[in-house]
Amino acid sequence: MSSSMNIHLLGHIHRIGRKARSLNTLFTIDKSEFMGIGTLGVRSWVCAWIIRGSAGFYAGQPPLNRVAFQRHSSEVMNRHLNDPETRFLVFKDGKPLMKKDESGSILFLTKNQLGDDELGKEFGVAPSDASSETKKYYETSRLPHTQPPLVFLGIDDRQSPTTNSSSKVDHLNPQGPAYFALDAQGDTLNWDELLERENGEWGDARSSGNNMSPWDAGVYAQGRALVDWNARNKFCPACGSPTYSLWAGWKRNCLSSVQPIEGKEPCFSTKGLHNFAYPRTDPVIIMGILDSTGEKMLLGRQKSWPKGMYSCLAGFIEPGETFEDATRREVLEEAGIEVGPVRYSSSQPWPFPSNLMVGTFGRAKDGQTIRLDLDNELEDAQWFPKSLLQSIISSPSGSTFSKKDYKQLDDKAQSHHDQESSAALAPSEKKPDELVAKEGELGLSRVPPSTAIAGQLIRQWARGELDLVSKL
Repeated sequence: MSSSMNIHLLGHIHRIGRKARSLNTLFTIDKSEFMGIGTLGVRSWVCAWIIRGSAGFYAGQPPLNRVAFQRHSSEVMNRHLNDPETRFLVFKDGKPLMKKDESGSILFLTKNQLGDDELGKEFGVAPSDASSETKKYYETSRLPHTQPPLVFLGIDDRQSPTTNSSSKVDHLNPQGPAYFALDAQGDTLNWDELLERENGEWGDARSSGNNMSPWDAGVYAQGRALVDWNARNKFCPACGSPTYSLWAGWKRNCLSSVQPIEGKEPCFSTKGLHNFAYPRTDPVIIMGILDSTGEKMLLGRQKSWPKGMYSCLAGFIEPGETFEDATRREVLEEAGIEVGPVRYSSSQPWPFPSNLMVGTFGRAKDGQTIRLDLDNELEDAQWFPKSLLQSIISSPSGSTFSKKDYKQLDDKAQSHHDQESSAALAPSEKKPDELVAKEGELGLSRVPPSTAIAGQLIRQWARGELDLVSKL
């Protein structure tokens, strides 16, 4: 065997050898890795590599260089802030500023276009006589705390020149325009005037995102999640005092750390490490469950979803769970189906408001009947054959959703099941072809678009791009 092996995919692996052909993804596998497969076996090991090959929409391709080590420096952040090449992505109530009448086109603004009133003050620095401990409370601070949230997203270094000496990118100071996200607050009249002047409009959060280019969608997802987190966490969970922004929008601290309250004990959150001080991402499992033959997939729908929409089952990962355990538990709770082998597929950031969607494939055990009376979350769940889903995803209307449909999903996302419901975008005796022919109620006519990980799981399986999954 050669020192490396190129494995290509063409729907499914035709052969494992020095070269196997593929339509979309090339993996280079070192000989040492291949020889270390052990008891997993060639097929299951390669299956894991195949499933991990795809990148989720909203991840950015490639993503911004976040240069996290720069967030602590007010000097560096203010230099970015005042650079005429810097771009600002603006949100209002979670809605992105878009170019008017240009679907999916973000209207990035410069500081000159924004103006100081909308942008607020520069990032603050500690008093000159402050101790080293006190200075930590002022690292790229946003004071007074009533200023609109402003978050440093990173550097677009896609065109970054290499250094002459080493022909390597300067990772300490990558070249390219900086990007910030800004929450539009203050005088509504000023923003109305700006929109008219720059020919912009506030776009629908979800439909706008789905129509963006992959790179813009990555910037949008990061910005929306962080602006939302800052807006939701204006008060300290420990003592109830207001909070203020640090680290250029990546940390929130209790205001009592810089403005002590007379007669009140210092808030415990000002000392030590606390997870509520930092942005959080809630993991949600999205499950492509196959029957024992590998020829049918389990899809379900909630009553509040748009007509004809079915999707992969979905649910939050609970504390103390692995991806695999969460998959088995959620499918059992929602559909009464026991799942055996589970394989990780891929992941996707989901900025509604801030989740990490974790896609898995699982194999159901033989001889089971779907039941929906355990947690009563689904209106319907059924096994759908591959041929039926192939016809749905190849249809022009098979993943078409209007603004009204997206609003319907967003309204549902505010209820008890929150992101779990919107993620899917995360017993009947009717036959699948009868359901398709039926014009209302439970007829399957739409599945999530390819911009959602559930849509990707359905398409990968239906198109035969993951045949090895059927060997779980």
